[in-house]
Amino acid sequence: MPFHALKIKQLFQNRRIFTLLYLLSLDYYCLHDNFDKYQVDRNRVLWIKKSRPILQRDDTMMELKEYQRGALDALARWLEALEEAQHASETMIEAFSQTPVDIPIPDEIHNYPKIAWQKLKENNGVAATAGEYVGRTDGANRPIPHICFKVPTGGGKTLLAAAALERLPWQRGLVLWIVPSKAIYSQTKAALWDRQHPYRKMLNRAGAGRVKMLEKEDTFNRDDIANYLCVMLLMLPSTNRQKGREFLRMFRDSGRYPSFFPDIDNIFGNTEMLNEYPDLECHTERGLIKQSLFNVFKLLRPVVVLDEAHKAYGARNREANEEFAKSINRLDPRMVIELSATPNRGISNLLVDIGGPDLKREEMIKLPVQVTSFPNAEWQLTLGQAADELERLDAEARAFENSTGRYIRPIAVVRVERTGRDQRGGGRIHAEDVREYLTQNLRVPSDAVRVKSAENDELGRENLLSEFSQVRWIITKSALMEGWDCPFAYLLVMLDNTQAQRAITQLVGRVMRQPYAQRTGNESLDQCYVYCNNAEVGTVVTQVKNGLESEGLTGLGDEVMGASDSQQTSEVQEVERQTITRREQFQNQHIYLPMVRHRNGDEWVRLNYQAHILPQVDWASIEPPDPSASAPQSVRRQSATVDVDETALVFHTEQEPRIERQISIADFARRLSDIMPNLWQAARIAQQMHERLSADGETEEAIYDRRSYLAHILREHVKSEVEKQAEQVFRRKLEQGEIRFDLETQQPNYQMVNSYEIQVRSDDRPVLRRDYQSLQLTLFEPVFEQQFDSELERRFAYYLDEELALQWWHRVAARQRGEYYLQGWKRGRIYPDFVAMANEIGGVTHVMIFDTKGEHLAGNLDTEYKRKVLETLEGAFNSAGRMVVSDGPRRKGIFQLVFSEQDFLEIPPRLGIETYATRR
Repeated sequence: MPFHALKIKQLFQNRRIFTLLYLLSLDYYCLHDNFDKYQVDRNRVLWIKKSRPILQRDDTMMELKEYQRGALDALARWLEALEEAQHASETMIEAFSQTPVDIPIPDEIHNYPKIAWQKLKENNGVAATAGEYVGRTDGANRPIPHICFKVPTGGGKTLLAAAALERLPWQRGLVLWIVPSKAIYSQTKAALWDRQHPYRKMLNRAGAGRVKMLEKEDTFNRDDIANYLCVMLLMLPSTNRQKGREFLRMFRDSGRYPSFFPDIDNIFGNTEMLNEYPDLECHTERGLIKQSLFNVFKLLRPVVVLDEAHKAYGARNREANEEFAKSINRLDPRMVIELSATPNRGISNLLVDIGGPDLKREEMIKLPVQVTSFPNAEWQLTLGQAADELERLDAEARAFENSTGRYIRPIAVVRVERTGRDQRGGGRIHAEDVREYLTQNLRVPSDAVRVKSAENDELGRENLLSEFSQVRWIITKSALMEGWDCPFAYLLVMLDNTQAQRAITQLVGRVMRQPYAQRTGNESLDQCYVYCNNAEVGTVVTQVKNGLESEGLTGLGDEVMGASDSQQTSEVQEVERQTITRREQFQNQHIYLPMVRHRNGDEWVRLNYQAHILPQVDWASIEPPDPSASAPQSVRRQSATVDVDETALVFHTEQEPRIERQISIADFARRLSDIMPNLWQAARIAQQMHERLSADGETEEAIYDRRSYLAHILREHVKSEVEKQAEQVFRRKLEQGEIRFDLETQQPNYQMVNSYEIQVRSDDRPVLRRDYQSLQLTLFEPVFEQQFDSELERRFAYYLDEELALQWWHRVAARQRGEYYLQGWKRGRIYPDFVAMANEIGGVTHVMIFDTKGEHLAGNLDTEYKRKVLETLEGAFNSAGRMVVSDGPRRKGIFQLVFSEQDFLEIPPRLGIETYATRR
């Protein structure tokens, strides 16, 4: 038997192989569950029985986008700061308690979440748009750590919530997952209850394979909490007490949770529990603790996930928002994680601010939004024009599938005025009117049309992404305004002319999700469309922009394009596609930029992190961390403080939690599954750490009590070691000539195009220099204002254009397919903001790459990584000795970050010239 298999079998004797690998890596399926004879393929993590594979990789695992990974990294930094602040707070409180004089403890010492937040804010660890920390306390006056992820519609709020739970240090206990509506409740339940869904798999990893999903009416006991990660799905009204303390059943004494409370006649146990939990609700007549679900929450101190938090805190009445926050506080949560498209900054602490451009860069949404209106037209005309548009999109989708194999079936969502069974007639546009016109006049097959309303749900649970679905038209009034997103929805048709403004605001986000979160490269299929009846296009454009803002898609107002079928559009900003070409003196020149390349036999290919860096990491050399180097996190009690012998007097003996205080190596190893592709090495490192602890005299019980802390330091240690080795691999290959960064005319290379297209508004104007003259040194012309994202970028462009030592400069306007980028020793690519070419000075021509950051980003981890990569590539470029592309001067590089105008002045000396100001 191979070593790895023997080791695993020793560690998990008497366990089925299905359980073992389910815990180690939940993205594998097992087809056989015995292991009498097998072998291990060390290269691919493949188990074999009698030459037949018994495990296969599940390709449905969802890869996190860059902004999602950034959000989770911010969460990890906050958790680390929170742990340090909590430990310091407890140490100081203990010191105060030891003083002979009764000195009151300052509130600032108790409020460790605020201390952690301020430390992060000083180091740019929170969103730049975050305000001052908003403190909250529970019913026992304990501080509540709470943070908010600002995530626009279509940005994956549910995915981020599940991934955040995976990174918390608690594998057991209670999570309250709170949603705002029935639609979102159903959608979330369908995902989290499905064991094969990526969101559920994240929860399974969070709970080491032991997860129990609950609804409010489900019963559970102390055993469940002790042995499972219990996730209860709730709707907002279930936690809101604005309608009275006895209004909702969760506050009633139901008697359904006896394992959490003393017996009714146990006065001593009742008193002891009240001493430990003084904020529990009691019966007014007898003073006994209510055996309610609300009190169970208070005892367990759940983690609260508040999805669509803007629905909870979005009332116009400030007092109502604050009252809801108090309702959450009264649940005594140990932590609150909010996800919101438009957070209330007076209540929420904004840890991460994800904007519309982030989703656009990651190809999550279809943009721009094409708006077409038909003022003073009959609704039948608007619907017919929309049908023509959908037919055109369907033809594009079929051609795209034939060439790529990716299936897309464009769908139109039609908003009408009436859907009720008895509401037809009276001059209002009814769903059945639209259905008849589509099927009888426009010859749309009847099975392609569905109505979605409160009383007539013809969609049901149909999988609209399936190739077997025939749906192409969905008719609705308000049933799809929230909680529904279908990537195949391309066209929003507004036939409702009575409340069109409000409806557009709420419905525009429903048609913006990009199929497969990947742009097609087909312009028609990478946009979404809004058709409006009996409305001026200017009004519609304004409402669509407002809709984007209400969905959290800030920074995308310019992506709304207006067109009208009438001539009454003089006040509307016309949008057209304009071809931007090279200046005359640069046309037909071969202009190359340096590329990071990797040797592949006798050929060179573009460097790929997964193929060329990660496989070179020496997993066997990674040793476990020293767990005794830091203090473990404190363990919090979740039950009454009683002696073991007296436990039976307080709780039902048969309901006591039965916890097997036995360490599972799989629980540690699965924390490394996204860092280490080799799960056997992950198990080895975890096992070695366990053996070292045991050799140092640690008991299994002591290790078990520190398991969350140990898992944390194990993950951070391995992540750091992998990044160190990846950098070493990159630098070694660079020195040995396996990696090059140079100019190359042979394939592969990066050659600047001769022209490209951009969308230009009628009011957008070309950028002028500060002396009001046209830009003179841009590679392409003209350059428009919309191509700059910040004032620093604009000022830097002015500076480059006034720097007479340049041949040309170019603004890399957006991260898009085919755009120029650099590759370092991490997975993510580096997209610079500017590239430029200097004139020949002393027989040398300089190639320059700049990335503008802003002073507020100086010193953070991402900035430091980019700085190191640029410095490394500059050194490699300037020392390679291969910089002569053709007969002419030698090339050298200047690659740097720009934080402020002070950095502008560093460029001329590096070019060997005096500053512009001196020359003037």
